[in-house]
Amino acid sequence: MTPYNVVLFGESGCGKSSVVNMLLGFEAAPTSSGARGCTFNSAGYDIRIDGARFRIHDTAGLEEGEEGRVPKADAITQLYSLLRTLDGGVSLLVFCMKAPRIKESAKHNWLLFHEIMCKGQVPIAIVVTGLEQEDNMDSWWESNEDTFRRYGMHSHGHACVTAIRGRLRKGEYTLQAEYDESKAKVEQMIKKCYKEQPWRMQRIQWLGEVIYDVTYKSRWCQDPKEIKTAVGKTKGAVDELVSKCGMSEKEAEELGQKLDQM
Repeated sequence: MTPYNVVLFGESGCGKSSVVNMLLGFEAAPTSSGARGCTFNSAGYDIRIDGARFRIHDTAGLEEGEEGRVPKADAITQLYSLLRTLDGGVSLLVFCMKAPRIKESAKHNWLLFHEIMCKGQVPIAIVVTGLEQEDNMDSWWESNEDTFRRYGMHSHGHACVTAIRGRLRKGEYTLQAEYDESKAKVEQMIKKCYKEQPWRMQRIQWLGEVIYDVTYKSRWCQDPKEIKTAVGKTKGAVDELVSKCGMSEKEAEELGQKLDQM
């Protein structure tokens, strides 16, 4: 039986690869503690949760295009290509972010992949990393849940975790208990949220479909009433998408060209 595909996405440095390694129980996905992203192409890793088989896909970080990192358009098209070509479809999207702050870009990336590319047909969950200093990691969610709702980021589940073991002292890692607890949280989140009948992505039709969904159907852009895009014009659709939803004109043109060629 084909494993259920679980796709992790988020910015570089949010801990995607560390979460993968935590689930695996050993270091397989490359990680980086610096500013440079280290995952340039997607990679799949097989795990079992209570007998069910899952393939966890680590993906390139969704960056702002800084030098030395995967360009934003390239990362988006790589992830789009992965979603389209996965054997067995997609059973779960997992948005990874690092506490404490919820960035504006998080909203744009979430909506682009969940609402636009996947048409809201794939369950989506949130893993929040970097909470090892919290007395109660779950309290972070209680304090920030309303912000996610205001951003329109409605998840099917969440896990507030630490994806690091801490320092090794006297033969033991200082955060091992929190790490083990975090692994169990993510496993239960996946088990709870995944779609047993996977969704298969079709090619995005940038000839008006995206701009219609973004502005009139989903209505999550800032000023949908101002949209005057001529349906059927790819450039116009992409321009409106990015002008209302956080990309620069250069990024818009590059992304539109790349997706149109796929």
